Amino acid sequence: MNMWNWMKKGWSIAWQQPFAVFVLFFYNFAWGVVLYKLIQSIVVPLLHRYPGKELTREAVQLFWVEGQFQLIKTDLIMPYLWWGLGLLGLRMLLNPMLNAGVYYSLHHQELNAGYRFVEGIRKLTLPFLGLYILQMLCSLAPLYWLIPHTLREYATQSSYMSLGKALLPFLGGYMIYLFVVQLFFLFLQIGKVDRRSSLFTVLFVLRHLLIIMLTALGVLLITFAASAVVMISAYIWAGFAALIGFQLYRFMDMFLKLWAIGTQYALWSEKA
Repeated sequence: MNMWNWMKKGWSIAWQQPFAVFVLFFYNFAWGVVLYKLIQSIVVPLLHRYPGKELTREAVQLFWVEGQFQLIKTDLIMPYLWWGLGLLGLRMLLNPMLNAGVYYSLHHQELNAGYRFVEGIRKLTLPFLGLYILQMLCSLAPLYWLIPHTLREYATQSSYMSLGKALLPFLGGYMIYLFVVQLFFLFLQIGKVDRRSSLFTVLFVLRHLLIIMLTALGVLLITFAASAVVMISAYIWAGFAALIGFQLYRFMDMFLKLWAIGTQYALWSEKA
């Protein structure tokens, strides 16, 4: 089976997961509403206090000095900080739960859609949570070196253009690293559902890494093209039609994410 056939098989697998697509869409929509309301509750009161154009420049400077004083000398930011940490912790818990439902659904298509999704959450949340935490640690580890390097370059470069040129190879390498890490953990989750050992899965990915990356890039390019079409359409048909189109795209985006997973699952089923 070649790359194109895996992509077609992955599309068929994703098409058989309407329940998972709807759950992911609802989760992302609800999460977006929560974040919007939280940011609105912070930003709107600040905008009401911001000096208007009719006031002097000194009034604007006083506004920023007062804000800096409240952030540094008072506990004004603490409630928002706790809210942010709470939402981050909740997302770190919900993501592995949803992944457990999705991957279990892919592997047990003979079961009822809702049942297999919930059963996946029940059986695989803890191991998927462990993989999610490990993935986060692997993804953030290079920043231990990259952030100090960026600060050193910032202190020595004469312009933002030269700074960007100096950092571009490192940022490009970091993006490729994140891409490979994501693929590794995608297959670790597939292997967990298939009851394969982590060693077997790692060796499988190393053995087929090139075709895995090419297949993932093929899906990514098609997804990027679909996103570009939606964004261009939003500029051309601005208004209510663009709003409806964007919401439909969010639903399609969840399907495309499942397609990406289903494509790699098809590759695994053929090669493992």
